[in-house]
Amino acid sequence: MKAQPGEIILITRADDMGYTHTGNLAILDCMRHGIIRSAAILVVAPWFDEAARIARENPDFSFGIHLGIIGEWRGYRWRPVLPYSEVRSLVDENGFLWQSPAQFWSHNPDMSELEREFRAHIELARKMGVRIDYLDTHYIMPYDERFRPVLERIGADYGLPISCLLGEHEIDDFGVYYLPPEEKEHGLERILRELTPGVHLLITHPGLPSLENDALVHFEQKDVQPLGVGRMRAAETLAYTSPRIRRLVDERGIRLMSYREFAAL
Repeated sequence: MKAQPGEIILITRADDMGYTHTGNLAILDCMRHGIIRSAAILVVAPWFDEAARIARENPDFSFGIHLGIIGEWRGYRWRPVLPYSEVRSLVDENGFLWQSPAQFWSHNPDMSELEREFRAHIELARKMGVRIDYLDTHYIMPYDERFRPVLERIGADYGLPISCLLGEHEIDDFGVYYLPPEEKEHGLERILRELTPGVHLLITHPGLPSLENDALVHFEQKDVQPLGVGRMRAAETLAYTSPRIRRLVDERGIRLMSYREFAAL
């Protein structure tokens, strides 16, 4: 899976699909009208059912499973797919997922429970009719050696590639994520202008301005966005659907690609 000499391949991946209704709408808009070619679905998130329906209704788009074991929002708690009595090391005393990687690791998670839970995500998504093209992870990177063997075993069993473990050059997407709203499009433009030949991965977090997105506040203070999650993610959506950005992609000859297309190379 390599680019041709001199070719710039950019895999674009929207994360967190299912986190809110307006998040789902924004991701779909970025796939229909912008430069996003893949979207990662959070099975544990409250709007997963709608995300699965969108995937069923758009079979030409590429969807993956965003294996999530962290529910990072204050007052907006998520539970595992399996009964929490079966995955006690993955949840707090009330059966909710831990809210940060630090919490997760400090409670000595049982990797066998984690593997069963992740497989349950895949099985539920398949039951709901989602065509799964790839796997990735939410909040904990797949190359973390503490659970990379679990991911690789699951990927091999299901015949699914794992994003970030395929030799892609992962772009620092926080170069856009943490920029003020008025600077996000310029930040994305800088990233695209600086791309060199090879295979790159750009991870995004689209959203729309809404009461539900504005209510989201990160559990960890360092990740709290003072301008609000709704406003920040809405600005990402505008950047990734910008006609100027799409023209720049064409001008530079950047080959946008989904994981379904990348797997077929």
